[in-house]
Amino acid sequence: MVVPSPARAVAGAAPPFVENSAGANSSLLGIPGTGELKKTRAGNLCMARAVFTQDPPGADEGRVTVSSPCFDTGSGAWRAVYTGDAPTFGWALDYERSTVLYSASRVEAARPGGTVKARGIIRAAKRSEPNKLAPVGTFEAQAKLPASASR
Repeated sequence: MVVPSPARAVAGAAPPFVENSAGANSSLLGIPGTGELKKTRAGNLCMARAVFTQDPPGADEGRVTVSSPCFDTGSGAWRAVYTGDAPTFGWALDYERSTVLYSASRVEAARPGGTVKARGIIRAAKRSEPNKLAPVGTFEAQAKLPASASR
């Protein structure tokens, strides 16, 4: 699965796909790892936990599971996006009746021992109308990286 470039997803334009050509390292984004999310959807604030995995280690994409007491657990795919000088990422969750796309529009990457911070937009579409992706909320995320560089 490919994740649209966050800037284009926010603007609602057709999504281009950007690959890692600079050899950037997704561990600077806290991946693999667990992030805490604070999301606002339909005006409601909710906390969630996202677990990102990669296979093989060092890959620019992988699986994600998001769980929260506010909504059903969702699973899907994430992908790192490399544009300009700063790496970013996004993920898509598949539910029975909808697909939900999280696009990080601002990411503060971190070195080992630091905290990755991200902000972005949440968009969703009914599975029966996948071309009608619409903004439904925003999110803030953070993940503390282990002090050791071995990931």
